[in-house]
Amino acid sequence: MGAGGPPRAVRPLVISHGANTSRPGRSRFHDEFDWTGTNDPTPFLSIPAALTTVGGLVAGGWPEVRSRNRGLVLAARTSVAESLGLEPPCPDGMVGALVSLPLPPSRTAQEFGADPLQRGLLERHRIEVPVFQWPGASGRLLRISAQLYNSPDQYERLARVLSQELVNLVKNGNLTGGAA
Repeated sequence: MGAGGPPRAVRPLVISHGANTSRPGRSRFHDEFDWTGTNDPTPFLSIPAALTTVGGLVAGGWPEVRSRNRGLVLAARTSVAESLGLEPPCPDGMVGALVSLPLPPSRTAQEFGADPLQRGLLERHRIEVPVFQWPGASGRLLRISAQLYNSPDQYERLARVLSQELVNLVKNGNLTGGAA
């Protein structure tokens, strides 16, 4: 910060209550940043109720929630991996309720912003799954998660649509590797 304090151009997105009045011995920086009035404890206070609610959605409580989600995401991984001709990248024992599968690199993917495949899945098929760049052999990953509100047919549909979308991207010259 230096002897003069922070630059005057640094301003908070939400002005602090203290910005109304200068206080002796306090910098303008502290007056503007110290108490923004946006510290809402509600999310923290609602955690116990959320845990109780989700655990109460099934007879077996949280152990059943975890087991169901894990089983569903393993089935989803199998379905999607088979449709793309992939081997699962890790053993079943390393899976919780989320898996990632490698995808061919894209010529049009950007470091920031939605991947063209992710946009296509959402815009044409109303399927929302993250597709993001990842350092490694494939360069991109598809992330699949499971929750109580998901069903096996949703993942089977994803598997069908995903392979179609990848074939279309290859035809359009947007993939550097082959599709499934």
